[in-house]
Amino acid sequence: MKPILFFLMLFSLISYGQDRVLTVTSKDSINGMPVLKTSLGANIKLNGFYDAFGGLQGNETFNVGIIDVFGTDDSPSFHMDLYQTQLRFEATYFEKKSGQRVYTKVESDFWGGNGAMRLRLAYVETRHWQIGQNWNNFGDELLWPNIMEWEGPPSGVWIRTPHIKYSNTFKDENWIYELSLEAPVTNYVSFEEFGLNVEEVNQVTPDLTVAFKKAFPWGHLRLSSIARNIRYEYEEELGDIFGYGFSFSGLYITPRRNMFQFQIVAGKGITAYMTSLSGLGYDGYLNVSGDFVSTPAAGGWASYEYYFTRKLHSNFVLGFTRYNFLDVQEFELIIEDQEEIVIQGDFINSHFYGIVNMMYDPFPRMTIGLELDYGWKDIRFNGLIDNAFQEGDKRRDAMRISFGFMFYI
Repeated sequence: MKPILFFLMLFSLISYGQDRVLTVTSKDSINGMPVLKTSLGANIKLNGFYDAFGGLQGNETFNVGIIDVFGTDDSPSFHMDLYQTQLRFEATYFEKKSGQRVYTKVESDFWGGNGAMRLRLAYVETRHWQIGQNWNNFGDELLWPNIMEWEGPPSGVWIRTPHIKYSNTFKDENWIYELSLEAPVTNYVSFEEFGLNVEEVNQVTPDLTVAFKKAFPWGHLRLSSIARNIRYEYEEELGDIFGYGFSFSGLYITPRRNMFQFQIVAGKGITAYMTSLSGLGYDGYLNVSGDFVSTPAAGGWASYEYYFTRKLHSNFVLGFTRYNFLDVQEFELIIEDQEEIVIQGDFINSHFYGIVNMMYDPFPRMTIGLELDYGWKDIRFNGLIDNAFQEGDKRRDAMRISFGFMFYI
């Protein structure tokens, strides 16, 4: 890497502002709280990174799942944008007779493609109900490693879906349970590796999630599950497969603000919910028997944030994902010279991801950071190629340096 590029990365900035630019409250109040409070805010973020090698050149996120293991282009690239800028509206209303709180939030960013605005969040929340689009209940919305990179660990469950969610506590109010009906997120024909006549059709049932959380003075532990029915069409006949998954996650904060987070996830037919696999079309595949089956997948990640001083802190993140196509009927691998290899057999796919960064807070709610992102994708396959048994293992890694300057209010 040329020294001048490293120098530019070190001193380039991402600016992130989180401020309520306008807040309006009503004159009447309940228990000292205004009956109605509304606010407008904006998060402004200039994102930048330098790709040293690995086939993710210019990709807006460090998604190791889309690394082309057969590619050879390791040319560097530099990128900056403002697509992570967010606009937000919030309102809190207290009903006068019962004192019940009603909260609503609408949030958008510019990640809709070439800076186009898209909807992130839009929901209404009461004591027990939440209706609208928010973070999917299968994941743990309180988790996110403090990193510059925007994708997150490969097995993280961070997806926003329209849903109807009910939450309550047991007799011990530190035990919380949540039930939700989620808009189905099916994804099994997006890519052409499966060169077969499987058609995506309209889904007729919502995804069902159930979660249990135990709150502690230092954080929480959470166990969640998801069940889903995935409809498809194959050779002009409708069919369905069952998908399910489990996630175990936790958050621990020390008195010195050091923070440990983790998440473990496993299931079948849930790749649409996993960060490095979402959108790749791997929820299901056809096996050699001609049956459409759900894809088994598992993974986990952990992060630790350590404060050297009140202003200087660092984050360490590790994550992995593994998903298997066993006895697959047909799969196409397109290598750099466009040769197509059609295999009947097994594919074992793995993604690995590691991050280390250093952050400095020169002022309250302001952070400057520099980060090293590294990961790799590995494909092991064995099966029939032109009626002859063959096996192989292809792996490719990628490295990126992300940098940022963030401001919180």
